[in-house]
Amino acid sequence: MKKNSKTILIDKYITGKLEDTELWEFKADMEKDADLAREVKLRREIYNTISNKKKMQLMLTLKNMKAKKQKRIFNINIYSRQVQAIAASIIILLIVGASLLTNQLGNNYNSNYNIYSEYFIDEGSLISTRSDITSDNSSVETGIRMYDNEQYSKAISLLDSNPENVTARLYSGLSYMKLEMYDNAETQFIYILNHKDNIFIDQAEWNLGLSYLANNKTEQATVVFAKIASDDSAYSARADEIIRKLENN
Repeated sequence: MKKNSKTILIDKYITGKLEDTELWEFKADMEKDADLAREVKLRREIYNTISNKKKMQLMLTLKNMKAKKQKRIFNINIYSRQVQAIAASIIILLIVGASLLTNQLGNNYNSNYNIYSEYFIDEGSLISTRSDITSDNSSVETGIRMYDNEQYSKAISLLDSNPENVTARLYSGLSYMKLEMYDNAETQFIYILNHKDNIFIDQAEWNLGLSYLANNKTEQATVVFAKIASDDSAYSARADEIIRKLENN
């Protein structure tokens, strides 16, 4: 979604001007895009604040003018230059403040996402040889093939039909990561970690940390990578690198 078109869609959504089809698609995008949902929330707060500030300022203006009224009756024009100048000043201050806040949030997100992009490794079916797939579990095998063919939604549909299979959980989590649905990915990796008695603990822990990063959950990611760095695993050195990069952000 281009920046300009995204801004227009957010404005139309907040002001209730989206058509039914646009509204459905926009809500679906917000469910998948946590950053978009945060921006919508922030923009709505700005609009509400601007509206409340304008009302308060107009009330104060009317009150002051009423106090000064002697024999003449003043007709207050809410579109007068004075009132518009006050409202414009408030809007500018709010927009500048919101811009600073948005930039800060955006910088943190971009930094975390850049680290995620640098360290996410698509291991693909290379790990399936270590899995618990059996010849009679065709839906898991088919799901993994779908994953390898980048048909992530179809893969999830098959893999999630095997909730007790840790291999299915792992590939489902990786598929969700590919679709940038990080909350769903986290659920799958946490299940594997809680299951404990399986061979995918390292992969699940590593990808859980990366999902937290992509989801801008810096504190949770730091805890996970600190644990990995303290263990003797294939991901320890890379986890230590990520922690140092997070400290320098």
